[in-house]
Amino acid sequence: MLRQGVYQQIAPVLFGSKTVGQAGQKAKEAGMGNILLVCDEGIRQTKLDAKLGRILMDSGIGVTAWYGAQTDCPDETVEEAVRIIDGNEIDGIIGLGGGSVLDTAKVIAAAAANGLDILGEVVEYLSGTKRYQHRPLPLILIPTTAGTGSESTFVAVVTSSRLDAKVGLPCSADCAIVDPELTMSVPPFVTAFTGMDALSHANEALAEKKNTPHSDLLAFETIRLVKTYLPAAVTDGSDKEARENLAFASSLAGIAFNESGVHIGHACAHALGHLYHVPHGICCAVLTPAVIELQAYAYPEKMKRLGTIMGAEILSDSPVEIGIKAADAVRTFSKSIGIPSLKEQGLTEEQIMKALPVVQNDPLAYAYDGQITEEVIRTVLQRAYQG
Repeated sequence: MLRQGVYQQIAPVLFGSKTVGQAGQKAKEAGMGNILLVCDEGIRQTKLDAKLGRILMDSGIGVTAWYGAQTDCPDETVEEAVRIIDGNEIDGIIGLGGGSVLDTAKVIAAAAANGLDILGEVVEYLSGTKRYQHRPLPLILIPTTAGTGSESTFVAVVTSSRLDAKVGLPCSADCAIVDPELTMSVPPFVTAFTGMDALSHANEALAEKKNTPHSDLLAFETIRLVKTYLPAAVTDGSDKEARENLAFASSLAGIAFNESGVHIGHACAHALGHLYHVPHGICCAVLTPAVIELQAYAYPEKMKRLGTIMGAEILSDSPVEIGIKAADAVRTFSKSIGIPSLKEQGLTEEQIMKALPVVQNDPLAYAYDGQITEEVIRTVLQRAYQG
């Protein structure tokens, strides 16, 4: 019997090369007349902000550019952006950049409409015990990396100064524009770890409590696309076919985990990223093999299929053997594209284990469709460190 579930996509995604040229039209359709363009300094250097600004202004849209987005969206940066909005009669937000930029745009849209007090109550809003009094400002998200899938999800990751932790705040785009040509200039290393972020989303969506046959389809296709095209994009960033398929994979993975979810792998990644400022995609990449070994106990057939896609020959039906071989295949793939281990990032096992109490207190860890205990968390962290 097929598992019951809700199939959904929260916002339309305009996908394809040169679709960024339709940004002005989409902004008008969303009711925008004067927008805040949320970027970071990296985007300013690529001049993609100037290109998008011209497209918007040619459509009669006023543009105020803000380059204050930072990695992991510290909540104080959101406060700065909201003050700009209050002084400029801005009626819409467009995020242009990688995952942290898009998450920052989401949080700004919610806070500008509902007040900065929501930043002190992020857990309550994510759990649903509190709801926004006002709809977030109209929001368009335009990714320039392929991995986070933030344009397709209902949540933004924000670093809460009150909680001293990375947490989720609900907010989704009204429209996303995924133009693979915007990813062509992403450096090889960033291409590698953002691609592994997409793979981690797909993997965890397979074993989150809300997983469905529909989310599984999206997840397995994401894994196939990443396995097929990520090495090519890392080797040659101008490979248009590889870039297109990775951009597509990223959005598919976002839809899969938006419908299903992520769990202990991302809880560990958030903790390590916050404590030691390791890029999120690297954390996800080194954690994924350990998560696969765990998931094989609950979903051996899914992990066997994942391992096969990743190039493993798995003849056994033993969850232990399946987990080991599938994990080894992903670990080998990750190393082949240049992902460093946590040791190579300069971390010690003692430092890694300091994440344990943080993960224990993160509800996200318990979204795994199996038992999560202190010992399970400890094992995942240790296996991730051991590589």
